Amino acid sequence: MEFIYRNLPFAAHVALMGLAITGFTKPNLKILWIDPHDYQDVLARAVEYLAVRGMRVSIYNHQLCVLRPHLWKYARKSISDWKNMYLPACQQCAALERCGGLFKSAAEQHSIHIHALAEAMLEGLRRDTA
Repeated sequence: MEFIYRNLPFAAHVALMGLAITGFTKPNLKILWIDPHDYQDVLARAVEYLAVRGMRVSIYNHQLCVLRPHLWKYARKSISDWKNMYLPACQQCAALERCGGLFKSAAEQHSIHIHALAEAMLEGLRRDTA
């Protein structure tokens, strides 16, 4: 992130994206896959580094329940409707309308940490996006 900040100060927006499982990803999934829950430390440091320096930063293609709550304000619902899906575990989620969901290509490989969020957990999300 330091490289982006120092060498691309003209960047209007930095989008950190979870990618779809397509193309050559499928046959190489065992060596490429990392659960988004497992890289939260790195993602949080990157977002905070850029945000505190005044850069506009967003997280695309991630589920709110997998992100740490302080990152929710950076999460965007960015997957096109025709590519988007929600798991059965998502149906009772209080954040379903705000959550980015998953690519349909992730139906068989997705975070094991996806779960429904309770209404009580959304106070900060409402405050940060109001």
